[in-house]
Amino acid sequence: MLESVSSNATVAKIRALHGRMLTGENYREMLARRSVPEIAEYLSATVRFKDVLKDIDPMTVHRGFLETLLEKENFETYIRLCKFQQLDKLPFFDFLISRSEIGCLLMLINSINSGLDRSYLDYLPGYITKYSDLDLLELSRAESFTELVKLLRTTEYYKPLVRVRLADDGTVDYTECERQLRTSYYARILKQAEKSFSDEEKDEMIKMLKDEIDLLNMINAYRMKAFFDFTPQQIKQHQIKLPGVGKKLDSYYELDTPEQMLDWLSRNKAHQEFSDGTKIEVIMQRNKFKRLEHILYRSSHASVVLYAFTQLCDFELSNITHIIEGTRYGVDPVYIENELLVC
Repeated sequence: MLESVSSNATVAKIRALHGRMLTGENYREMLARRSVPEIAEYLSATVRFKDVLKDIDPMTVHRGFLETLLEKENFETYIRLCKFQQLDKLPFFDFLISRSEIGCLLMLINSINSGLDRSYLDYLPGYITKYSDLDLLELSRAESFTELVKLLRTTEYYKPLVRVRLADDGTVDYTECERQLRTSYYARILKQAEKSFSDEEKDEMIKMLKDEIDLLNMINAYRMKAFFDFTPQQIKQHQIKLPGVGKKLDSYYELDTPEQMLDWLSRNKAHQEFSDGTKIEVIMQRNKFKRLEHILYRSSHASVVLYAFTQLCDFELSNITHIIEGTRYGVDPVYIENELLVC
């Protein structure tokens, strides 16, 4: 099985798919479009998305439906790649299904907190139900956080969420729910990587996962300091904490001001000036984008290349969504382009 996971055929297939992804030039051409239907028409003519959009009318497609189709295409591409040489036989390769389940649970929690009377049913991605062990329809009937957690009792999501305390009004801290679920997710896939892979492949995968966690923690810490003036202790309490992860970030969390954090980042991580603090996430994600592309073409291991590829697909979808939203609301194309997560 490990020999299958390291297959050159899988790596070659993923790199070929990456070659069809949208480029900076594609995004600039999309920004020249004046409406969402024109953007949909442009996407339907690209090699990347022509198949998934071939049966829709670009002039009438709803923005939300368009984004859902693109999300579905990314998810089904991942499923096809997992099945290509039976990578899905290893538990590690459920990672995107797990991420999607967490996204659904957070959507449900947010809706319960907001009292939206099950309107979130319209936004649950139905294509996930075929692969998920969760009964999302049953979960969607939960009328309280307590009821939702009870329904999750036999799943891996019970322990993370049962730790979250209810407020007096019956709501829960959404951010804490997210932190608990993300921490549990990373702990699980790091453990699976240890068991599923060996030697260089394991080292590459674990480094990529730990870098991902560090990036999330650094961005969140900066925002907590800049926008909420959290103390170092409060910042540490809100981080994803796992053995062997983020040990070098303690000095970063202890800094007194957002400006000091930006200076620390420019010297220690991103190697560039953070002249505008509001752009920290864009700048750091662009650095991550470059690292992922480097990994995709450097590594010979299918597991590592597939994980990097799915993240690059996330970047692509984020860029498309940003362009669609900006165009819809008449945002200056120059401003939109500056926010795109590309090199």
